[in-house]
Amino acid sequence: MKKVLPLILVVLFIAPLAQAKIKLIQAKIEPAAAAAGDMVKVTVEFSGKVDKVKEVMIIPREFAYDIDEPYSLIKDASGKNVWTLEGPIPYEAPPGVVNLEIKAIDKKGKEIVIKDYKDQVHGKAGLIKFEIK
Repeated sequence: MKKVLPLILVVLFIAPLAQAKIKLIQAKIEPAAAAAGDMVKVTVEFSGKVDKVKEVMIIPREFAYDIDEPYSLIKDASGKNVWTLEGPIPYEAPPGVVNLEIKAIDKKGKEIVIKDYKDQVHGKAGLIKFEIK
C-alpha cells in the first residue's frame, strides 16, 4: 500500500501535463491548388484550449526571405483552437509547389514545436503543401 500511493500521485501529476501538450490536429489550404490572384483559405487547428496558443503564422519556405513578415492567421470565433486566413495568392508568386510552414507561439511567447516538424527552419508547428498554377 505504501508503494501504491506514491505511484498514484506520480500518475495524477503527469497525466495533466501530457494532456496539456499542444498538438496539431489539422492544417489545410482550400483549394489545394490555385493560380495567382485566386482566393484561398488556410485553416490550422490545434488541440487544447484556445488560450494556450497566442499567435499562428504561415511562412512560405521557398520565399521566406522575400516577404516582409509572416502571414498571420486569425483566431476563429467558434471558441475552438482554430486559426484561419483568407486572401488572394500574390500576383508575383511563380507557379510551382510551395511548402507553407506553420509557426505558432504559445501564451508564454515560446515557439510551439511539433515533433514531426521540428527540423523545419521557419515554423516548427506544421506544414501545408500548396500548388500555384
